[in-house]
Amino acid sequence: RSHGECLNRLEISLRLNRGLNVIIGDIGTGKTTISRLLLGRFVDFGKNYKFYLILDPTWKDNQEFLMYLQKLFGIKASGTLQIDMMDRIENFLIDNTLKSRKNVVLIVDEGQKMGHEQIEIIRTLLNFETNDKKLIQVIILAQPEFRGLLDKYENFRDRIAFGYTIDPMDREDTIKFIDHRLKVAGNSEEIFTPEAKILIYEKTKGFPRKIIVLCHTLIIDMLTLNKKIADSSMVFERIKAADSFNV
Repeated sequence: RSHGECLNRLEISLRLNRGLNVIIGDIGTGKTTISRLLLGRFVDFGKNYKFYLILDPTWKDNQEFLMYLQKLFGIKASGTLQIDMMDRIENFLIDNTLKSRKNVVLIVDEGQKMGHEQIEIIRTLLNFETNDKKLIQVIILAQPEFRGLLDKYENFRDRIAFGYTIDPMDREDTIKFIDHRLKVAGNSEEIFTPEAKILIYEKTKGFPRKIIVLCHTLIIDMLTLNKKIADSSMVFERIKAADSFNV
């Protein structure tokens, strides 16, 4: 399934203020890349959206999680009672939504690491809303085992407004991905032949992380060998060398 489709639908979900969004994919399928591209799409709307990112959602209990959220949101307070912290977070969201006219978006990476207590806190946050608008939107990026957690908490699963499973890219999308990364890096010339790109796809099976690693290695090879373009023979030799180290 297309990474582009996922990105487009996720953007629409945020603009429509849908609430909870869950993106599931294996390691290296490009979940984090999609979140970065999403942020890029909202650059022009920075005055209306505020994004907050959690990279490693591992806390020993709800108190620690709520203290983390307070710090993440810039809420200055010393009390650690759960009910008080929830009130402060709700007031923060109300101020941002109603007074500052901001759309608060919380992105949680590695969502499969969360426990049921954190799931319940997020469910409570999603309850905060006005008559016509949610006070916070949440994007959870997780590995497939997160489905097991969703199966245990039907009330949370039922709140998912947009859910998507990311598969590795096909050959066409892999080639487009390589071209896009080179363009973003400021390279306007072709440095991989069409045959080389096909070999890159066949080796990486369309996993974005593996594509990036292999392309970076090939660029280093090109610099070392003083070559301006990587052809299929160079890619084949690199793959052969990598396979000898089980890379």
